[in-house]
This record gives sequence, C-alpha cells and structure tokens, in this order.
Amino acid sequence: MNIRCNTLDFTLESQHVKEVVSSLFHTILLHRTFGKISYKKESTYSIGSLGFQDNDCSKIDFTYCSVNHPELASDIDKQVSQFHSELRGSVNAGLTRNGTIALEFYEKKKARWPFTAEFFTWEKWEVKVELVSATSTAEQQRRQEIIGSELAEKIFYVTQMINKSDYVPKTPDIPSDIGNVYHTKYQDIHPFLFRIKHCLTDAPQNQSVGTSVRKLLNYT
Repeated sequence: MNIRCNTLDFTLESQHVKEVVSSLFHTILLHRTFGKISYKKESTYSIGSLGFQDNDCSKIDFTYCSVNHPELASDIDKQVSQFHSELRGSVNAGLTRNGTIALEFYEKKKARWPFTAEFFTWEKWEVKVELVSATSTAEQQRRQEIIGSELAEKIFYVTQMINKSDYVPKTPDIPSDIGNVYHTKYQDIHPFLFRIKHCLTDAPQNQSVGTSVRKLLNYT
C-alpha cells in the first residue's frame, strides 16, 4: 500500500512549538473525524453531527478550527507537550535542536488464527522542527509575525492536499468491524485510527526556498 507522507518544516522558538504543531494536527483531524456512526442494519448506518470550535493562539497571531471534543483535544495536547518537553530538554543539555513529530492514520487488517492483526499506515503528516533562540526583542517580534504567516500558508496547503486523497478507508459494512477503521474510545465522534510518534534527530533541516512544504511518497 502506498503511504501518503507530507512533511512540513519549521524553524521555531520554543514558545511557539506547541501551538504550531497543535494547530496543524487539529486541522488535519478536523478532516479525518466523523460524528458518531450508528448502524441500523448491515451496510446501513447514519453519521451524527460534529461540533467545531475556534482556537486563538496565545503566542502567535493565528486562529484555527478544531473538533469540539475535550478528550480528543487532551490526547493531542499530551503528545505534543511530551515532544516539546523532550526537544527543549535536549537543547538545554547541549544536544540536538531538531525533532520530528508525526500524525499517522492507519487501519487494522484481520488475520486468521494463529496470526495477529496487521496495521497498515495509509497517511502520515510529519512536522520537522528546528529550535532557535531570538537574540533581541525585535527579532522575536519579527519571528512571531513570520510564523503566523507561514502557518497560515501551510494550513492552506493541508486543506488542499487532504481533499486530494487517493485512498481513504471505507466505513465497514458491519458494526463489529468499525474498530478496524475508526477509534471507538471517544464518545459521540469517530476519528480514523491515528497515532502520534516523535523523535529527536541529529541532522539539521534542509531549509529550502519557499520555506515550504515537501510532499514525499513512500512505498511499503
């Protein structure tokens, strides 16, 4: 299966990491979440409404939209906060300033006994971060303005690319299979199965012209 892998590069001050990553991941999940799926009979189901909310960033002049669901928001915040904490700790220890955090969507394929189920990633969004420190108040202000503009461009890119998807898992015909495609832990919503991974990297980012966004295609 081809994995659609999209990579977004950022050079950020520590105070901006959480808001940049959260705004991107929540935007993506907004397009990868349904309201509650209720089955009436086999192959027949209804999809409930999905609540939205606007979120104003406190460190950046930016507002983004997310699914209005506290438990989902809490899960994202925990993962992003852990990534930020580890990256900041690495810098303080004189180690790497570079890290990657990825939001992956996958589906579960049943396997016949005695084999275990297999998991296939079908979409991945990577955010690569290089931490920097402003040397003056003026530079800090300039970076803050640049980040807001850059984030807006990349959010627009995300909304364009996510609607061009070649493959999205179909809703199962029977209720017992819904957990192979969607998370069932959340009340009143069904996001596609996802996981968040992160790592710290030694190699510096490639800051290409346009600051922009590279789309990569991996094969498995």
